[in-house]
Amino acid sequence: MKVEKLSQLEIKFETADILPPPFSHQILLTLDFKENFIDTKFEIAYTYRDELTDEEILEEGFTGNEDLAWAGELSKAWEAPILNLIGKTSEKFNTKALEEEQNFLEISINQKIKGNPSNQEAWEYLLQELTQAVYETYGKEAPFQLVFKKIEKDKSTSTFELNLHYTDRKVLASTTTNGIEESKNLSWEEASDLLQHIFIGDFITDKAQKAEPKTVGKFISIGDGFWYEFTKSLKNPNGNRAYIVDLYQKFEAYL
Repeated sequence: MKVEKLSQLEIKFETADILPPPFSHQILLTLDFKENFIDTKFEIAYTYRDELTDEEILEEGFTGNEDLAWAGELSKAWEAPILNLIGKTSEKFNTKALEEEQNFLEISINQKIKGNPSNQEAWEYLLQELTQAVYETYGKEAPFQLVFKKIEKDKSTSTFELNLHYTDRKVLASTTTNGIEESKNLSWEEASDLLQHIFIGDFITDKAQKAEPKTVGKFISIGDGFWYEFTKSLKNPNGNRAYIVDLYQKFEAYL
């Protein structure tokens, strides 16, 4: 799809009918592109929670206060990737009725072009990133931090640390081997691909540890307060026996 000048983008999203409360939600994101910033309106509302008790909502890790309506400015750093995705989006929108397991997503460009894009998965991922950018800008969440740590039998230690600042799409990465730190250059796209690969894994919180590991092994921290050990509290997802090996190789390439 070709757009001569992008002045406004609106994204409407709703989780699939099959997703129950307290997880089901709707998002409305409106971006107005100014000279030096993106004027932003963001709303997220969790749906059908009146069907649950407060205790049931809390048991799933929610507070019950997740709804948010926010207006503010996002960095112009997001304009280029948005234009890039628009360029990869077909002018022919989907017209088929939604299945029960499908999320609803509709984009509106410059208040003229409107519909469900055929590359919906890519738009959903962009919406996730923009939502995180809103949360960081608003102060609801800190920048994302990931740490991979490898401890050998001789007690030598290597770590890879990755920090993603969604506010301005900046990546800070470094390795530390036996106390010697070295910065690493990762593009936003490379870091995003790594995260997408990581989060398909099976993270078992009940078997994870809160204290930073000091014993032999390979561990990962994803910012939730836990350390997950490869093959013990981090396992291959169903149908992907190569996940652990592939992930370790990715980290090993940075060390």
